[in-house]
Amino acid sequence: MSGRLILTYGGSGSGKSAWAEQALLSQAARTPGSRAVYLAAMESSGPEAAARIQRHRAMRARHGAEAGLNFVTMERPTGIGGAPVRPGDFVLLEDLGNLLANEIWSPTGSGPENAPAHILKGVNTLLERVELLLIVSIDIFSDGNRYDESTMAYIRRLAILHRALSAKAEQTIEVVCGIPLYRPGESAPPKRQEPSAAT
Repeated sequence: MSGRLILTYGGSGSGKSAWAEQALLSQAARTPGSRAVYLAAMESSGPEAAARIQRHRAMRARHGAEAGLNFVTMERPTGIGGAPVRPGDFVLLEDLGNLLANEIWSPTGSGPENAPAHILKGVNTLLERVELLLIVSIDIFSDGNRYDESTMAYIRRLAILHRALSAKAEQTIEVVCGIPLYRPGESAPPKRQEPSAAT
C-alpha cells in the first residue's frame, strides 16, 4: 500500500494543529473501521512543555467528540518509522519541528548529520502502511532574524525536510489564523479515488 502524504505548516498560534486534527478526523470518519492515530513527537521537558501537551490532549478529545472518532495517541519522540501503525490508519504527526529537535539532540536520536535522512526514511516506512499521513510543521523561516550557528543549522535541516516532503506530498498547505491556504489549483484534501470496475 502507498499512503497519501499532506504537509501543513504555519507560525506559532496559527491554528495549524486544530485545522490538521479536524481535517484528518473528517477523512478517517468517512472510512468505516479506520483509526485516527495521533503520533506525538513532543517530549515533556518542563512545565511549559507539559502545559502545551495538556492543551493538545484536551483539543484532541474535543475534536474527536465532534467527529465521533477519537484519536489513538502514540508517543514517538524519535524513530517514527517504528510506530505501531496499522494498514489503513489515518495518521497525524505533530510536529515535524519537535521531531527534528529530538532526532538531533535526544540521546535516542540519530544525531544532527543523520536526522533529516532518518526522518524521511521513517516517513516512507509509515507511508507503506497507512492510508494518510498528515504532517504538521512550524514556519520559522520568515522572521528575518539571525541566530547562533546551532539554531541556524537546525533551521536549515528543517528547510531540507520541508522541501523533500513538499515534493512528495499531494498537498502542501499553509494555515494562517486557522484558514488553510492551498497552492494554486488545489482545494480541500481530495477523497481517495476508488478503482473503477474495469481495472
